[in-house]
Amino acid sequence: MTVSVDGDLGGARAGTTSSLGLQAIHTADREVFGYELLHRTGTVNRARLSGEAEHDRATAQVVAATFGEFGVEELSGGRPLFLNATRSFFTGRVQLPFPPGSVVLELLEDVDVDRRLMAGLVDLRRRGFRIAVDDFDGETSRIPAVLHADYVKIDLQVTGERLPEVLDLVRRVNPGAVLVVERVETQAQFDVCLDLGVDLFQGYLLHRPEVLQRQTLTPSHLTCVQLVALLSDTDADVGQVVDLLSQDPALSLRVLKTVSSAAHAPRGGITSLRQAVVMLGRRELMGWVLLVLLAGSGSARVPDETLAWIFARAEACRALRPTAAEPAFTVGLLSGAAEALAFDPVELTRGCALDPSVRDALVAGAGPLGVALTAVRGHESLVLAGSEGETAPDTAADVAEVYLRAQVTARARVAAFRSPQGPRR
Repeated sequence: MTVSVDGDLGGARAGTTSSLGLQAIHTADREVFGYELLHRTGTVNRARLSGEAEHDRATAQVVAATFGEFGVEELSGGRPLFLNATRSFFTGRVQLPFPPGSVVLELLEDVDVDRRLMAGLVDLRRRGFRIAVDDFDGETSRIPAVLHADYVKIDLQVTGERLPEVLDLVRRVNPGAVLVVERVETQAQFDVCLDLGVDLFQGYLLHRPEVLQRQTLTPSHLTCVQLVALLSDTDADVGQVVDLLSQDPALSLRVLKTVSSAAHAPRGGITSLRQAVVMLGRRELMGWVLLVLLAGSGSARVPDETLAWIFARAEACRALRPTAAEPAFTVGLLSGAAEALAFDPVELTRGCALDPSVRDALVAGAGPLGVALTAVRGHESLVLAGSEGETAPDTAADVAEVYLRAQVTARARVAAFRSPQGPRR
């Protein structure tokens, strides 16, 4: 018998480091009101972008990191998150793969406010999204957007002494808009803004942007392309989507975390990847996959040997618990992903609203799902130690046979997954 994993899980860690910038927005009492999400690469605490394509990719990467790696609740603590969104996101050329209420969409100062942009902005508001007009400096061309904004942000370093004039203009156009002044860097500036009745404050005086980093699995470009094709086929059923999605642990984890947001998460927690796909829905899943493609893969795909090993573990767990097949598969999948990253399962699944039975199995090997996972891991350990003919005292007698079948299935499915035609339907 051969296995698809050696002592270091295929000789590669199929992961990358995800970075995200965060700067707090404060009230007049210096309490944290919310946070602006900032595009960051590595530990460099600034972003230099040029051109629409680069800005689109940066926005996509911020969304992917927010929902797929860090988690909205973990970042925000229930407070609003402000996201710089480009023209493509406002006009609908790139779909927003998250529900209204999760973030405030900031309309950047270099986006032309024309009829198409306004149609998209009004539609987003109708769907429940909150809008902020960023860096408003009194431009007549941007007043239609201010009219429909929930927040208007003003850059103090740009507006300077004209701040009272710009504030007065916003109040006349949209009395209900919340006024936010950015780049407040001294106490004197803060006091002036306070006297002028500014609602919210952002700047180095109150909080310098911080860069958050997390080791994550990287979704496969090929998986995303094949999912787009499959989701475009109205005859494709949920089983086909889950089957393809499960080939990519990174994308599966992002879907689980997306569904774990307050707008989606079931009260009792998520029991399986299938449940998450059904709850997310075809349209929103398509938007999420397209956004991951736009964000870029960031690193090489998961090595075939590593993927086959992860999938074999998931299949074996499913076979050992046929009465809870989907939760067992999900436990095996997440467990394998955690080991591929050399990551604590608690950290890997942080932000996932998992059912307690699934989480307890992952973290402590508890319950029937945990027993199955422990048995499969025990068999893998025996194989790696060169003792595949032995049976550990706490494993079922048929684990070796189950694992062998699971490994054959995993290898065949990975081969089909990597083929130019994609997986069979």
